[in-house]
Amino acid sequence: MDLSFNSFSGDLPTSFSSLKNLHHLYLQHNEFTGSVILLADLPLSALNIENNSFSGYVPGTFESIPELRIDGNQFQPGFKHASPSFTGSAHSPPTPHRHPHPHPHTHLHPHPPASSSPPPVSPPPPAVKPNLKYKPEPLKPSLSHSSMYNRNQHRKSHSRMTAAAVATVTCTVIVLFIVGFVLRSCTHSPKSTVNNVKSPSANVEKVPKTNDVLYSWNSLTNGGETSSSDVIKPERAMKRRVWAKTSKNFLTAKQFQAVDILAATRNFSKECFIGEGFTGQVYRGDFPGGQLLAIKKINMVDLSLSEQDELTDMLGKMSNLKHPNISALVGYCVEFGHCALLYEYAENGSLDDILFSAATRSRALSWKARMKIALGVAYALEFMHLRCSPPVAHGNIKATNILLDAQLMPYLSHCGLAKLSQFVSAIRTDSEVRNSAKGYAAPELTDPATDSIKADIYSFGVILLVLLTGQKAFDSSRRQNEQFLVDWASPCLHDFDSLERITDPKIHASMPSKAVSTLGNIILLCFEKSPELRPPMTVITDKLLKLVQSTGLQKTSTTQHLEVDAQEPSFKTTRPYFELSSTVSQSATGGCITQR
Repeated sequence: MDLSFNSFSGDLPTSFSSLKNLHHLYLQHNEFTGSVILLADLPLSALNIENNSFSGYVPGTFESIPELRIDGNQFQPGFKHASPSFTGSAHSPPTPHRHPHPHPHTHLHPHPPASSSPPPVSPPPPAVKPNLKYKPEPLKPSLSHSSMYNRNQHRKSHSRMTAAAVATVTCTVIVLFIVGFVLRSCTHSPKSTVNNVKSPSANVEKVPKTNDVLYSWNSLTNGGETSSSDVIKPERAMKRRVWAKTSKNFLTAKQFQAVDILAATRNFSKECFIGEGFTGQVYRGDFPGGQLLAIKKINMVDLSLSEQDELTDMLGKMSNLKHPNISALVGYCVEFGHCALLYEYAENGSLDDILFSAATRSRALSWKARMKIALGVAYALEFMHLRCSPPVAHGNIKATNILLDAQLMPYLSHCGLAKLSQFVSAIRTDSEVRNSAKGYAAPELTDPATDSIKADIYSFGVILLVLLTGQKAFDSSRRQNEQFLVDWASPCLHDFDSLERITDPKIHASMPSKAVSTLGNIILLCFEKSPELRPPMTVITDKLLKLVQSTGLQKTSTTQHLEVDAQEPSFKTTRPYFELSSTVSQSATGGCITQR
């Protein structure tokens, strides 16, 4: 098969691994990427993959290929290939013994010519009884012994030609099918390889070999050990190789490779572990050039082809969620049956870290900083709910999903991951999923027909309550009836004195009394028992903005950064998925706090 000197790109289709009768393969001077492990078990005698962008490790079985050319790729060092011998002496057929003066027809038939007498040891031919009913015609000169042999040879040659023709047609059909498949895959494959992160250099320590990639991707956080249940069989991994289907929403994120991620996280070591959610674990990744990213390793289930397409489309939507207060999807890796999502690394961790971590709890988060965080998250949710078409629900708003940079600028993370739960491994039960969002989930979430947009508004109200009180949404160390913050604090939201009593002492002195009551009113709107009565995020954002303006925070540089123009390119995209919505829900009213 010769596909050389084209512009084919993307990874090799998995169908290559089934070409068990393929002996010659020429793929040189293309733009293929990824691993060549699909070719490891093919009976190749000639393979040319020069001048592509293949990476990873060269399979050891390539050493047995007589004609092998692999230069001009990004393979890891260490592969040694002995130069094939072209003398042919080892494989030349033995030369038959020839008589010094052979008869011209000796090589055509075993019988001696008519002029020679038969050997005396040969028995006479058996007598044949004549058939009286059949009169043989005179023997024609053309039917001599040599002519009959030539005719037989002609018939055999004709049979061979027919078989060869059938085989040629069959092979042609197979090759055309494969070429069509490759062309289709390469035509629809997003050319993200130009911006890919380069493979780590040879001096990077602990870079896994090809088998390590297959067996270490599921490494746990206990020092890189791998449980037997997490081991992936090589044949299963090849079947679940990265796919190159087109996405309805173009992927703007970079495509990373598993070997790069393993090197950046030191094989998902315990030292790089950040945290864990219901979709998987999060690790810090150090990439060449000083690039620092947060890597979320998703616990995936086996996906069908339609589910693979759905996941690809979902990644396309996520990569186009671009807003100043949304943690952007920088890259992704769907390889060997696993998925990893790469985000910008937040230096200050999450809101949960800075409020409740023992290392940072001594550092008080000021009232101004808390309002800055609240308004930034509100802008992000307003964009997702009202500026995206169709609307995008977050589905998992909590303090651990609000990331903070060095200037305490908030970034809402895990945006667009709500539907990813259908692809997450069933190892984590539904109760575990609920526990991960304990204290933030709306009470109506037990109903499958729940309006996820309205549920987000409830969860945002919990975030405001956490910022106001400085308490966790759920704290098992408190008394039974006070473990859930909403149950404990809600009765106090209607009374000003009670509201001041539950306000975090660290901000009580710097927080104006009017601001306390106004924030309490906003929280009550978010906590409406009937989801239909909860106002849209645009109303919540306006009320928060007026609160900031009334307390004199608008003129600060932090608030100016938070004021996002809805017509700015960074606030929306031209993609059809994120067209501005023409309708905005009407504002709703709720109970107010009476200040005494």
